[in-house]
Amino acid sequence: MKKSSRSVVFVPTDDNPVKMSLPVSSLDNTTPDSLNVWMTSLTDKYKSRPETPEFEEMCMADFASTCRLVYGQQTKGKKVVPLLNELGFIQRRESDNAAVIRYRRISKEKYPEQFYGTLLRLYLPYRSDDELKRPYFPTYESFYERGVVQLPYSDRPLSVKLIVKRNRERYEKNSEEIDSALEDFEQNRGVVDEWCNLAPESELVRLECIDELDARQCENVQEDVPDYSRQANAATEARVMREPPTIDPTRLRQMYQSLNQKQACVFYAVRDWCIKRVCGPQPEQFFYYINGGAGTGKSHLIKCIHSEASKILRTLPRRAEEADISNPTVLLTAFTGTAAFNISGTTLHSLLKLPRSLKPPFQGLGNQLDEIRCELLNAEIIIIDEISMVSKPLFAYVDMRLKQIKGSHRPFGGMSVIAVGDFYQLPPVRQSKPLCVYDPSELDLWRDNFQVITLDEIMRQKDDKTFAEMLNRLRVKTRSDELSEADRALLSQRVTEPQLCPSDVLHIFATNKQVAEHNSATLSLLHSDITTIDADDFKKTHTLDT
Repeated sequence: MKKSSRSVVFVPTDDNPVKMSLPVSSLDNTTPDSLNVWMTSLTDKYKSRPETPEFEEMCMADFASTCRLVYGQQTKGKKVVPLLNELGFIQRRESDNAAVIRYRRISKEKYPEQFYGTLLRLYLPYRSDDELKRPYFPTYESFYERGVVQLPYSDRPLSVKLIVKRNRERYEKNSEEIDSALEDFEQNRGVVDEWCNLAPESELVRLECIDELDARQCENVQEDVPDYSRQANAATEARVMREPPTIDPTRLRQMYQSLNQKQACVFYAVRDWCIKRVCGPQPEQFFYYINGGAGTGKSHLIKCIHSEASKILRTLPRRAEEADISNPTVLLTAFTGTAAFNISGTTLHSLLKLPRSLKPPFQGLGNQLDEIRCELLNAEIIIIDEISMVSKPLFAYVDMRLKQIKGSHRPFGGMSVIAVGDFYQLPPVRQSKPLCVYDPSELDLWRDNFQVITLDEIMRQKDDKTFAEMLNRLRVKTRSDELSEADRALLSQRVTEPQLCPSDVLHIFATNKQVAEHNSATLSLLHSDITTIDADDFKKTHTLDT
């Protein structure tokens, strides 16, 4: 994507939130007894908002959603307002481009004091923490239920509960109903999973019967049409959580059953690790390299592992109540956008905010650290597809970035890694060394950690074993190796004139010019009435949009 329609801002709401220290270069200029060693947080800037009627009645949620921090030349832009105590400048966002706020979700029943403290910090205007616990109100809950405050520029006092409720309704839609439904789903789903372990074959038959019955009952039900769904009342719609790509349960069971012996060994090894991570002591992190030629089922295995591991690990944050349950537990990544799209994942550079230049020294995340650390707080496993295109410097950068995000000195920040690919395929760009090439002069994350698992059973071309075996021979062939007569004869059978090739099959060309000519000719044959639509492009200005 070139742009996203909304920014996302994490709002700290704890009594003792995590703070970031000043850079070492700044600390060197301070005295040993100086207490000014912390960077200013979003909370500090909110408390220093301007003393005007507009900002006095603004709660923390409004401040994070409707204002953004500006620096450098941006401070000379329109609608820029200075903060008090020389803490910088802010700029009001456009009314139709407010940011989405994220914050730690707390259980009202288990931790009532933290729950009401979060509500007060988010939705009650204040300038000091002392204003959230007034005299005669020893707890956040008592102040929320019975407290009364008079805001500046207001002509009468108002109930704290009324102010919080009024502001909360603008940001939380059906939150209690959603939490209740998720809790009920988790409690009931566990029983079904246990039956899958005790009697897998019988449970499979039962679930297939239920799916077949549901399919019969839903034959005459009108499907959702996107054009009609736009007319729904936006006020009654709940925000969909960001979950891994879902697969139909029936299709998923068929995928599990189609795994061959080696694929199943890897699948159940990862599954057992996830179960131990949820139910038992902390297991040792693992590093698997899944190797294999074309058609050996690497992508198929990735989908199975991702679906099962995500389902199991999603119970971790809900049980511990320590993170946002909508964040992913298994990360799907690749070097290129095309490879990432094929597995419904994202690129390594986009996920970890890696710089274009990977030359030392290591570039930290700076102000983005808290936001990315929140997004990846639940992540336990990272899957890297097309590993052959990942260079040694990039792999080292991934290791250092995950260490920074997770706050751990263990390899890859303590996360388990599954690398998938084939080193006989595309190498890293710019003639960089692939990971499989050992260099004794530098730390080798690949050789020192990863266990190689080779898939050698052809799964894609089962009906044409001869062709599949020839492809694997070509995979390992070097320029000096002669092509066998049998392979040459097999390939020669498909040599024909271009005009005799079927028009509806995939064509592969040597140059982009030939590709463009073929695509234009094919499109002209499909439609005689061609409409040209001009695209909008954006010039890189190195500045943020207002």
